[in-house]
Amino acid sequence: MKPWTVRSSTITYEDEWLRIRSDSCVRSDGRVIEPFHIIESSEWVCVLALTDGGDVVTIREYRHGAGSITIGLPGGLAEDHDDHFEQSARRELEEETGYTCDTLVPTGRAFANWANQNNQISYFLGFGARPSGTANLDPNEEIEPLLMPYETFADYEFDTRQQTHHAAALFYAERYFRRNPDKRPKTG
Repeated sequence: MKPWTVRSSTITYEDEWLRIRSDSCVRSDGRVIEPFHIIESSEWVCVLALTDGGDVVTIREYRHGAGSITIGLPGGLAEDHDDHFEQSARRELEEETGYTCDTLVPTGRAFANWANQNNQISYFLGFGARPSGTANLDPNEEIEPLLMPYETFADYEFDTRQQTHHAAALFYAERYFRRNPDKRPKTG
């Protein structure tokens, strides 16, 4: 197995949020694959923020792609003006929830969807989350911040559709807690 050879690439759609690139590719066995569409997007961040009491700062919002009101974690695009992913994570957490964290720890990085997207998600675990009162939602966002006990979030059985990058954030948080058991939220 070898990487495909790209014969040509054309940008078939572009706006401020994403680009779609359509490639003509040749597999190592000579088979031509065209068009193969790649969604080019900015890097993303996702924050699992914990209060001192062990609650996760979650967000309840309508997600049009799923056609559903969901509960998940704050996050979003890493913007060009951000110096590093931690700055993006801090900005997204505060903009979406009105919360800030004393400490953000990078816990992992993974492709958003390596089948047809080129971007990755940087995951952060936040400690000392507290309301700052300065949420600043985008025009397309309707978000209600909710606190959820860590154990409830870790069970991942609350009544809503699930998203893979929130499950990955939990995986990375659990890996961090295995290595740092003294940081695990205490249960009531």
